[in-house]
Amino acid sequence: MKHKSTKRTTVSKVIRLVKRLDSSYLPLMIVTQCMAAVQPYILLWAGSRILDFILEKRSMEETMELVLWTVLGTMVLGMLRWILEGVLSVKRHMLREKVTVAISEKSLQLDYEVLEKQETLEMIHRAKEGMNSNGNIASFCDLLGSVAARLAGIVYSLILFVGACIPVKGVNIKNSDRLTAILNAWWSPFLLLVVCILMLFWALVIQKGDGIRTQKNFDRNVKYNLRIGYFFGFLTRYKEGKDIRLYQMQDMITEGLRECNENNEKNSHIMMREANRSNACRRILNLVLQAASYLYVGLKAMVGLISVGGVLQYVGAFRNFYNGIAGILGVYVDVDVQSKYLSLFEDFMEIENKKYEGTLPVEKRDDNKYEIEFRDVSFKYPNSPDYVLSHVNAKLRIGEKTAMVGPNGAGKTTFIKLLCRLYDPTEGEILLNGINIKLYDYREYMSLFSVVFQDFQMFAFSVAENVATSMEYDERKIIDCIGAAGLAGRLAELPEGIRTNLYQLQEGGVEVSGGEAQKLAIARALYKDAPFVVLDEPTSALDPVAEYDIYKRFDDLVQDKTAVYISHRMSSCRFCNNIFVFEDGRIVQKGSHDSLMLDEDGLYSKLWNAQAQYYQ
Repeated sequence: MKHKSTKRTTVSKVIRLVKRLDSSYLPLMIVTQCMAAVQPYILLWAGSRILDFILEKRSMEETMELVLWTVLGTMVLGMLRWILEGVLSVKRHMLREKVTVAISEKSLQLDYEVLEKQETLEMIHRAKEGMNSNGNIASFCDLLGSVAARLAGIVYSLILFVGACIPVKGVNIKNSDRLTAILNAWWSPFLLLVVCILMLFWALVIQKGDGIRTQKNFDRNVKYNLRIGYFFGFLTRYKEGKDIRLYQMQDMITEGLRECNENNEKNSHIMMREANRSNACRRILNLVLQAASYLYVGLKAMVGLISVGGVLQYVGAFRNFYNGIAGILGVYVDVDVQSKYLSLFEDFMEIENKKYEGTLPVEKRDDNKYEIEFRDVSFKYPNSPDYVLSHVNAKLRIGEKTAMVGPNGAGKTTFIKLLCRLYDPTEGEILLNGINIKLYDYREYMSLFSVVFQDFQMFAFSVAENVATSMEYDERKIIDCIGAAGLAGRLAELPEGIRTNLYQLQEGGVEVSGGEAQKLAIARALYKDAPFVVLDEPTSALDPVAEYDIYKRFDDLVQDKTAVYISHRMSSCRFCNNIFVFEDGRIVQKGSHDSLMLDEDGLYSKLWNAQAQYYQ
């Protein structure tokens, strides 16, 4: 997938995002990093002074005083750093949690049409994978904070090393002592600098190679991690356990998991070999650099240009100077790699909803009279060449009962998705009281509908929260709606009544059967009390007689509303004013039951007669 974000824009966006989530995180991290960076230099400087004091045979009191101040200073800095890192640890965890919440909130805010696309689902998965690997924002901030620490380290190193670069005045250099003259010349430090530049260039090449390999490994593992997550999900998706055991699928699932593990293990071995080669190259670099610095500083000490303690200080300072620059170059490469991970998150967060959301308020009519018209509507799903609905014309009026029947896949559920603006028509238009529904405020328009889809969902909340779809609810109304849906007896058995949690994700959660869940879904539709009520085959798991009883009870409850009953069975047709018969994405027949039965060769008559035994 192509990334739209560049490294520079990623850094700026991450900084703005972190400031919005926690304005104190970045400043606190920079202070902590700089504080951590100064400690080794204090020890380096103090250690070289202590060594010189000993060799110069300074007094015990003077030496111990320096030791005491060194220990005290490092202890104070260490304590402050420990406190700050503890605070940062909590903030880092909260930052990761807030980012996870941001991904979830973005998913919930996307139009259903956008969310249902395969490319969107893939972006969500890749964004989560990126945030869970080296690309999470907290580690990216730590990476940026390390730049401050390394810059501070470079400054500290230069301060400590500058003494080795200044020519010593008053040194008596004999004509034959060319080595001393060269080492004391103003340009001698540049010899060491040339070695340093060459080593840094080599280190940068190694680091870039590591970054490329890390990205390739991430891309290889994304699909395997998705499959592993699916297989491990069986541990908690206990509802699938019946089929697994009944059909003895354990070996097949285990084999799939084993295959994923073998691929991951193969990738891990490849990464390990490549990492070992990189580490070997880095060790050679460090050996060359240490040899160069010891040679330069050691020779200066041998000819008397610096003290023995100075050797410790200057070698350590030069090594830290090199590590600081190499670290910044490494950060530059790591930022490039992590920018690719974070761009997955950014690209997902920047997905725009395509649905036009109008501004017109839905007319609040005292007579509650609404009419919805499908005018020459055709529709095909995104990335599909085939039309699911073709030139559909239909009207739904308040107070009328409409049945939509036809074979599976005829377009009935798609009709309802368009009615509720989960999708917009590919061609044609849908009108509410003569105005295109796109022009209405989206939320107000959605409030007109209570829908129970055939693939309805109950959630791991309380019974009341599932029915009200809110944390706040009218208890009396909840109980009345559950009773009206035919579930009063089961409600009386629940340990906490309407406050009982569904499913076992929460303490005290209970399981409900498919039929009980269907009735709760119907209670949810009743609770919303919208002028349009739609039952989209929610009773498909029930036998025809039980289905008819539910439709009949529901019809009695929504007498003053527009009710739409969708089914490939015919039980809902008896108490409907209008019947739309769907076939191959078209409405092939319209009318009442009696009028449609007159056409003995029509699809409706054939469907009714095929099922008539259930409705006698």
